[in-house]
Amino acid sequence: MADKKWWFQYDPQSFVFVPGAILADEQPDNTTDVEPSGVMNPVWNPSAKTWTGESIENYLAEQRADAKQQTNPQQQLAQLSMQVMQLMRSNAELTARVKAFETKEGNNV
Repeated sequence: MADKKWWFQYDPQSFVFVPGAILADEQPDNTTDVEPSGVMNPVWNPSAKTWTGESIENYLAEQRADAKQQTNPQQQLAQLSMQVMQLMRSNAELTARVKAFETKEGNNV
């Protein structure tokens, strides 16, 4: 009697990893005992007997780079400064309009 092993399944046409694993004595069709860990969106390469795809390390590095670009503090400061300037300009215009209205109505407070 053979020891049971974990088998990792892939689609027979596309060789894309099918999530989950099968515990069996004998190897089922379209499976491998090579674990696809460390690979994003793994695809089985039968000739090399490896899973191919983007490494998790590369994926995470790209995510960090994207996040850094999106949260560039200098760019955020520039955008915030522009918004503050627009608010100050709007506030000054509204203050001037209120004063002009109060003067016109004789309700100078």
